[in-house]
Amino acid sequence: MSDKPKVLSLFSGVGGFDLGLERAGMETVFQCEWDKHATKVLERHWPNVPRWGDISTLTGEHILRYAPVVDVVAWGSPCQDLSVAGRRAGLSGERSGLFYEGIRIINELRRLTNGRYPGISIWENVPGALSSNRGSDFGEVLHELDEAGASFSEWRILDAQYFGVPQRRRRVFVVSVFDPATAERCPEPLLSVAESVRRNPAESKPPAQTITQKTARGIGGNDALLGSEIVGALDTSDAKMISNQYVMMNKCVVETFTKSKRAQNRYDNETWVEGKLAPTLNAFDVRGTRATALVAFDTQFGSNAHIYTDLAPPIKASQQSPSVAYESEETAGMAVRRLTPVECERLMGWPDDWTAGQADTQRYRQCGNGVASPVAQWIGERIMGVLCDPR
Repeated sequence: MSDKPKVLSLFSGVGGFDLGLERAGMETVFQCEWDKHATKVLERHWPNVPRWGDISTLTGEHILRYAPVVDVVAWGSPCQDLSVAGRRAGLSGERSGLFYEGIRIINELRRLTNGRYPGISIWENVPGALSSNRGSDFGEVLHELDEAGASFSEWRILDAQYFGVPQRRRRVFVVSVFDPATAERCPEPLLSVAESVRRNPAESKPPAQTITQKTARGIGGNDALLGSEIVGALDTSDAKMISNQYVMMNKCVVETFTKSKRAQNRYDNETWVEGKLAPTLNAFDVRGTRATALVAFDTQFGSNAHIYTDLAPPIKASQQSPSVAYESEETAGMAVRRLTPVECERLMGWPDDWTAGQADTQRYRQCGNGVASPVAQWIGERIMGVLCDPR
């Protein structure tokens, strides 16, 4: 056994949380996940880690039998009843009510180890958890963690776009520290972020600044690029295929990119640089669906559809993946395709083909339900700074 901090992962999904914490220097020692498709992904990436299916039948005694040291519990209990897009049943809902099973596990572990384990809990959920039932549900979350013995709990809404992936993905993270000695070493705040990110995300970049971000290997081995500024929402009159007319109407800002290096073989990548004008078309570029400009937008058009030209919209488990519109030589206008599963994995900060080996519908859903690993890694690094403090 290594001396890395040991992580118990509840509601593991496909391991996005685990992956981020391990990148920070921790080690996953036990997982719990009920979905059979997600479990197969976990088995492939953590073949030697013991796991359990139904959290309602999992006990602290069983966990300690296979993982006698549990420094950190990482868990993201289901969010469906807390989300503003859901029925808002709150913690009394069938799915989000599984939060209490996670608390039960923490209480059992602390009782069986005389309060030694776990030392820290990291809980993740949608921002709607803060407002569910007028805030009383989040108050209940903090109360239950306090009753379990937390010396303090700290929470932040963190957006994945500020942690190295071009996706708008806001999630609330609650870090609770149980060990008093560890609590004394924690800086205040533990999850320190720049004020412009925490309170004023819209002001975190100058209005004229353009972000160019590689998001994926696209169709035909190309690198997909998203660029330019954020633009407004489409309205119901726009519920038809994006065309050059939208550029004329200023409803779709398109940033062009010029190829500076062509792919030399099927395994090679193309290199793109930002340009003022689209390059001259040639026979090489006409083959397939090779793009000279890209934008990303929500899959469903209509009053709720938004175009994002520097970031992908949040990936959701309840609908199709976001789409990209690109300037196509074949159609002499804008063409549309869905983001591929690999592109969605990259938007989550996961390695390529992390969820491969199953139907695409499952892969999209797992990305929508998952934790963006770079955010989890940043939190893990903050905690590692405390756990590895020699004082």
